[in-house]
Amino acid sequence: MSEALIVLDPAAEKSLQQQIREKLIQGILSGSIPAGHKMPSSRGMAEQLSVARNTVVLAYQQLVDDGFLVTRERSGFYVSETVSQQGVVSHGVGELPRSGDDDRNFWRKHCNPVSVSRRALQARPANWLQYPYPFVSNEYDPRLYPGSEWRECTRDIFTAREVAQWATLGNNDDDRNLVEQICTRLLPRRGIYVEPGQILLTSGLEQACYLLGELLLGPGRKLGLVQPVAGETGEIFRRTGVQFLPLSQDADGPLLDERFRSASCLYLQPNVHNPTAVTTSLERRRQLLKQVAEQKAVVIENDCDHDFCYHGSPLPPLKSMEGGSPVIYLYQFPKIIDPGMQLAFVVAPKPVVQRLRALRYTLRERAPAVNQRLLAKFIASGHLDAALFKITQQLRERWSALGEALMYHLPKLKVRRASCGTACWLELPENIDAAQLQVSAEQNGLLLEAVKDGSAVRLGFSAIDADRIEPGVKVLARLINGELQAEEETLEAAGGRRLRAQDLQREMPGAIFLGTNTLGESYRIELRADGTMLGYSRNDVDMDETDTGRWWLDGDHWVRQWRTWSYGRKASFHVVTDGHRIKWFNDVGKLIDAAIIANK
Repeated sequence: MSEALIVLDPAAEKSLQQQIREKLIQGILSGSIPAGHKMPSSRGMAEQLSVARNTVVLAYQQLVDDGFLVTRERSGFYVSETVSQQGVVSHGVGELPRSGDDDRNFWRKHCNPVSVSRRALQARPANWLQYPYPFVSNEYDPRLYPGSEWRECTRDIFTAREVAQWATLGNNDDDRNLVEQICTRLLPRRGIYVEPGQILLTSGLEQACYLLGELLLGPGRKLGLVQPVAGETGEIFRRTGVQFLPLSQDADGPLLDERFRSASCLYLQPNVHNPTAVTTSLERRRQLLKQVAEQKAVVIENDCDHDFCYHGSPLPPLKSMEGGSPVIYLYQFPKIIDPGMQLAFVVAPKPVVQRLRALRYTLRERAPAVNQRLLAKFIASGHLDAALFKITQQLRERWSALGEALMYHLPKLKVRRASCGTACWLELPENIDAAQLQVSAEQNGLLLEAVKDGSAVRLGFSAIDADRIEPGVKVLARLINGELQAEEETLEAAGGRRLRAQDLQREMPGAIFLGTNTLGESYRIELRADGTMLGYSRNDVDMDETDTGRWWLDGDHWVRQWRTWSYGRKASFHVVTDGHRIKWFNDVGKLIDAAIIANK
């Protein structure tokens, strides 16, 4: 620890003990004093700061009480590992700076308004993978990730010869090796044959859409998008000032109606529309291109999930078909292949790519050269083909399991399951609200996505084991059919198993609970064997809160007390478990809260 880390001010209003304590907390939370670091002895610290030894001893002891430091017998004080692992923040540090109303008002005056839909701000629950039935979209089971292959490529690109090639790239150049792999291996499989000068690499699909929006859209122009629109694409295009033309679709794809014919630019996902899982038929694609040529419009084609096809062969992209010259092709490498990089590329005529490259230069945001070379090596070594084959086999099994489960448990509902992609679309009965179903499902350990004005849900199958799909759909069917308890339970009538003293002693230590509180904030609670608790919550604007506490048993009651949550008051509960759910009842038998017992 640097000697200059702590500078005390004898003239300050705060005591020297308070100053030492706050400086150490700031160093620990910022990472300047890393987890596991051995602190100087109280005598050594006192000499360094020219203060009484007792002042340092008292400051250290307070930090131990708050969980920032731990003591080891005959060894001294160490920074707690808990702080870095769990993000625990002491709520007893009232002197740390906080953002008040004056601070908020100051920044409101200086910041321009930003319009983002509330749905875009809603994050998935923390530790979503630990839920029993994670039917989440655009997420993947980490066990499918080809980690060993990436490690092999990483070793290769850090040889002196390789480093000399990619480290000297200009700040607006793309890696020639990666562009070559795209031109010679990826695009020809899709029937697209282009030169290197027609390809631009971007750091994700969102950056590609931003660049295209700046180049092609703006006030006075009309953009056609199939409704509903998922993700950030709609928000990105909206900020250009372009006029939106909401397009309708049927089972064969976008309808070529008056709004379609009025658009000067069209953003389409013919392979698998997100979120409705509609695949545009081959005949509709031909009609679409013919109409686009007549109205002299530009098409931005997002060829999402082209690699994952479970039945037959994928249909050709618009770019590869006759009449595909006005099509700008977008592709993002699947998240399961490169979750940390998310590289994408644009295929367009050279004049368009040149302008896009100039726009990208103004952003000073190019995909890192090391990531480009790493992906190039991954493709050239054949690892991409092998990984896609293995992952597709796994996803095909889950795709089939989801289809069978939906047909058996929800035979009367309309389900759209494309022959490719990683999610399906489920239209709900008129008396079911998707948003409320989403909340009820989460309370039963099932995560899904509500879309389309509360009339449909999207079920992803890329992050859930095949053997858990049928039990999860069974829970969903019971929710939709109203067979699960809709009213508040009482202790006497609660379904499940009531935990007595011996059960509590056996099952509570080490347990992890996931849930959503009455404010709609996702939370995670970990009970440790030493009687301490760690709590974490996140609301819909990604504001994280943490707290610590303690728990103990009083006969057949489970007792907990947070440091600040619930006013720091002690509370005692009867506990009932029902499958993956745990329910807490107060002394009069009223249901207080329910959560999910997380997967280990």
